[in-house]
Amino acid sequence: MVELARHVVQMAFHRHQPKSDMLRHSSLVSREHGTGSNMDKRIDGYDFIRSFAILIVFLCHAFKRSTNEVFFLGSHALSPGLTMSLLGFISAALLSARDEDFGAFLIKRFTRIYSSLIFCLVTILTIHALLGKKVMEMSHAGHVMAQHTLFHFMGMSAVFEMLEVDSEVTIGPGLWFITAIIALYLVFPLLQKVFRHPRGLLHVVLFVALCTMLDFVMYGEQSMWNVVISFAVGVYCSANGYTKRLTDTEARLVVPLAGCVGLLTVAALCTAHVLPNSVRNLLFAFYPLAFIPVLFAVSQKLPKPILVASGVFAGLSYEFYILHFYFLNDRFKDFFPASTPLYGQAIIAFVITAVLAYVISKGAARFKQVADNYLLEGR
Repeated sequence: MVELARHVVQMAFHRHQPKSDMLRHSSLVSREHGTGSNMDKRIDGYDFIRSFAILIVFLCHAFKRSTNEVFFLGSHALSPGLTMSLLGFISAALLSARDEDFGAFLIKRFTRIYSSLIFCLVTILTIHALLGKKVMEMSHAGHVMAQHTLFHFMGMSAVFEMLEVDSEVTIGPGLWFITAIIALYLVFPLLQKVFRHPRGLLHVVLFVALCTMLDFVMYGEQSMWNVVISFAVGVYCSANGYTKRLTDTEARLVVPLAGCVGLLTVAALCTAHVLPNSVRNLLFAFYPLAFIPVLFAVSQKLPKPILVASGVFAGLSYEFYILHFYFLNDRFKDFFPASTPLYGQAIIAFVITAVLAYVISKGAARFKQVADNYLLEGR
C-alpha cells in the first residue's frame, strides 16, 4: 500500500527530486521572508486560493436554503470538502516555511488567533445588544450559558460536538475550525519530524488512515477531520519538497484537472445519495493535490487588480469567516426585511461582513503587536 502511495505521489509531481531538496523546508513564505517575482507569484497564488475558499464557504452558507437542485449539488460538492481541505493544506504549507523558535511561534500564532476571535465575538455581542435585544437572548434556550460563551471565547467550540453537547449560544457556528487549528499548531513540530523521516510517506498514510477511521466512528463536525487530514498532507509535502512542485505553474495540468473533475463528481454523487456519503470522507487527502496546481495556474492568468483584491481579502479572511455566520439566514432578518431575495441577502451580508472584518483586522493587528512585544520581551 505504501509503495503504491509512493508511486502515486511521484507520478503526480512528474519527476524525482534530489534528496537534498527533500530535507529542506518549502520556500513558501510570507513576503517579508523573501523577494523576487517567483516569491510574489507564490504569495499571490496562496492569497487567491484562500480568498477563493472563504468566498465559496460564504456563498454555500448564504444559499444553503436555495431550492435550485443544481446549485444544491454544486455547493455541497465544493464545500466543506474542497474548501476546508484547501485551507488546511495552505495553513500547513505557510507554517512549514517559517524558521523560528517554537515558543515564539506559538505566542505569535495564539495572539493572532485570540486577538481577532475576541474582537469578533465582542463585536457580535455588542451589535446584538444595540439591536435592542438582551444579550440573554443569544441563547436558543432563552438565557446565556456562561460556560458555553466562555468556551467559544477560548477557541474550544469543537468540544461541544466532540462531547455531543449542544451549544446554547448562537455565536459559535463554524468556530470548530479554530479548535482544530489550535490543536494542529501544538502538534506541528511533531508532525514535521515524523513526516520528514525516511519513512515519512508511511507515517502520513497511517496518520490519514487513523483520522479517517476517527471521522467514521466519532460524533462531531466532519469538516474538522477534513482540516486535520489536509493539514497533515500539507506538512508532509512541505517537509519533503513537494509543495514547490504543486505550485509550479509550468507543470502539466492534465492529471490535476482529471483529479478535480473526478473528486467533484464523486462529491456530487454522494450529495445526491447515489454513493454513500462515507465515500467522500476517503477523498479528503486528495483535494489539495488536485486543486492546488490548477488554482495556482488560474491565479497566474488573472489581472493584477483581481490579485490585489484577493490579497486584501485573504488578509481579513479569518475575521470574515468568524463574522459571516451572524449576518446570514435567520440572523439576516434582524437587520433587513425577510422578503429580501437570497442574492440580495448575500450581497448585503457580504458587504457588512467585509467592512467589519477589515476594521476588526486592523484593530486586532495592533493589539497583537502590543501583545507580541510584551510576551516576547527578553526572548
